[in-house]
Amino acid sequence: MAATQEPKAPPTSREILEAEAEPSPPWSNAAKLTVAAGIGVSLLLIAYMARAVFVTAALAGFVAFLIAPLIRIIHVRLKAPRGLALLIAYFLVLVGTLVFGVLMAGAIIESIRQLDPVGAIVAIAEWARENAEDLRRVTFLGVDLDLSELVDSLQENLDTEEIEESSGVQVTTDQIMALVGGALATLRAAVGVVVAIVMSGLVTLIVAMYLNADSAKYHAAILRTVPPGYEGDALFMSKKLTTVWKGYLYGQLVNSAITGTMVWLVLWMVGMPGAFVMGVVMAVLNMVPTFGPILAAIPGVLAALVNGTTRFEMSNLAFAVLVAIIYLVVVQLQANLIAPRVMGTAVRLPPAVIMLGLIAGFAIGGLLGSLLAVPIIATLRDIFSYLYAKLIDRDPFPDRPTLPSPAENPPEPERLTASEA
Repeated sequence: MAATQEPKAPPTSREILEAEAEPSPPWSNAAKLTVAAGIGVSLLLIAYMARAVFVTAALAGFVAFLIAPLIRIIHVRLKAPRGLALLIAYFLVLVGTLVFGVLMAGAIIESIRQLDPVGAIVAIAEWARENAEDLRRVTFLGVDLDLSELVDSLQENLDTEEIEESSGVQVTTDQIMALVGGALATLRAAVGVVVAIVMSGLVTLIVAMYLNADSAKYHAAILRTVPPGYEGDALFMSKKLTTVWKGYLYGQLVNSAITGTMVWLVLWMVGMPGAFVMGVVMAVLNMVPTFGPILAAIPGVLAALVNGTTRFEMSNLAFAVLVAIIYLVVVQLQANLIAPRVMGTAVRLPPAVIMLGLIAGFAIGGLLGSLLAVPIIATLRDIFSYLYAKLIDRDPFPDRPTLPSPAENPPEPERLTASEA
């Protein structure tokens, strides 16, 4: 009888590693596509579940991007260690923001006091009460509009009842407690909002610091994912996208500051009450291209119509027309003179694309989405331009610097030493 063979013991991990010294075989194309699709679906699912942190992440990236040049100056030019440069930069930004915020708050409060919003509301209500009957039938572009129902509702809300004084009115303890409780609830809600804003700001600042601290690692990690032979394309694309974001963000900040200052000074010169706060509104809303300056002009024109001017003898209506013309001139100057010089050709998008992008950005991400819509569209344009150029076998970076050929730059002849001569 033949001897039965004992079953062979399975190889150990060490034996497998010693036998398989070569790397594993490459995956098939089908396996690669399956894994890539799985990774893509997983990333989309993770992004959907973590969508609540997108605003914080975007704001942190925005802050880190703006502070990066200051960190670079302290680290490179002042020869400070990078960690120390990071702390100094954020300390300077935090102190500067607090000081600037205190100064701005005082100026804004004084400007709002000049506007007298309570008096403006009373004046608007009085005007509406006096002219309500004239608004029942309005002709607009040859079409007669019947606004009787709207005017009746307006008059009903504007009518005030006379309150007779009575010495027999008494306030109960329950009413006092209810009033105090309502005031405390309002105060508690206001404190909660302030605390939430402060905590969100601190979290955003801490995340931005970590992004700045590890920016070199992130950049190197992204470059390591580039396939061999495409490192040059990745560097050129990185430089191109950095130019887009720097040109837009810094340019838009400078453009908004200049435009807001112009509005403030011009409105102050013509005697506009609250000119400073109107300049601040223009500086903030001007960050949103196209629509922002238009929205910023509305409160200025309304304030001019209600309050009039403190410098000239003219009707409120004429002054409102003058303020509207001022806004129109300033907006045209910033769009055709200031913005092109400050922002250069970093974005270069057609106006129709910008408007549609702003609408889509606001629908997706609110105000932050509208602020970042333009650079995101420019980024996608450059990426798709690269992909299209590779699809048709064209150089995606025709303007990249080229090294001189050997014929154009022949090598220098070898020089003989004295002994060889």
